[in-house]
Amino acid sequence: MNLLDYCVSLRHQGLNKNEIKTKLKEKDVDSIQIEHYLKKSDEIYLNQLINNKQKQKSKTSLDRNIKTVLLILSLSLLVLAFYGYATIGLIGLFAIWSIVGYGSYRK
Repeated sequence: MNLLDYCVSLRHQGLNKNEIKTKLKEKDVDSIQIEHYLKKSDEIYLNQLINNKQKQKSKTSLDRNIKTVLLILSLSLLVLAFYGYATIGLIGLFAIWSIVGYGSYRK
C-alpha cells in the first residue's frame, strides 16, 4: 500500500493531522512529503464523503417524493370519502396506507 492510501485510511479511522504526522514520521517520511500527503489525503477523503452523501441524498429524496405523492393522493381520497364516495374513498385509503406502511417497514 502506498503512503497516500495509508493517509486516506488513517483519515477514515478518524485520526487528526498531528496523529497522522506522527504515524508517517514513524515510517521515516520527510516533512515536505508529509505535508503533500496530508493535502492529497484531505482532498481524496472529502471527495469520497461528498460522493457518499450525494448517493444517499438522491435515494432519500426519491423515497420522500414517492411518499409525498401517496400522502397527497390519500388526502384527496379522504376528501372524496367525506363528499359521499365513502366506499371508493375508504378502500383507496386503505390500499395507499398499506403501501406507505409497507414501504416504511421494509428497511
